Amino acid sequence: MGNSPAVVIERSLHEALCNHCGKCCYKKIFIGSTVHITPFPCKYLDIKTNLCTVYERRHEVNRFCLSVEEGLRVSAFPRDCPYVGALAPPGYRPARDDWDWDGEWENFDDLADDLGVTSEIRELVRARGPEAPPLYIESGKPRA
Repeated sequence: MGNSPAVVIERSLHEALCNHCGKCCYKKIFIGSTVHITPFPCKYLDIKTNLCTVYERRHEVNRFCLSVEEGLRVSAFPRDCPYVGALAPPGYRPARDDWDWDGEWENFDDLADDLGVTSEIRELVRARGPEAPPLYIESGKPRA
């Protein structure tokens, strides 16, 4: 069964807008009414390229992977995400990617436990320490 023309156009628009920054593929937490991006990438994110390793099946293998529409509905994208500029509804509250992880480092294990972070990802983030820049920054510049 194929996709309808509207679905294909929508997917093409989303692909054209995405800059592959990887921020949408990091676990999020709510603090009050604000969404914050954590330092914990999805286990399916290639942190060297910021590309999903299971992209075609991402919604099937990761029940927490959001579509663009769902992400916009729950404020999962940061201010600099091209989806926000092009598709966000009025009053959209972008996810924050400026959390002070250094100040919250003592809660690292509790947060990792609450978010179901794998031991591999947990050790990678722990080894980098609380003052390391987010992994999505170190992967290189997003495409223009």
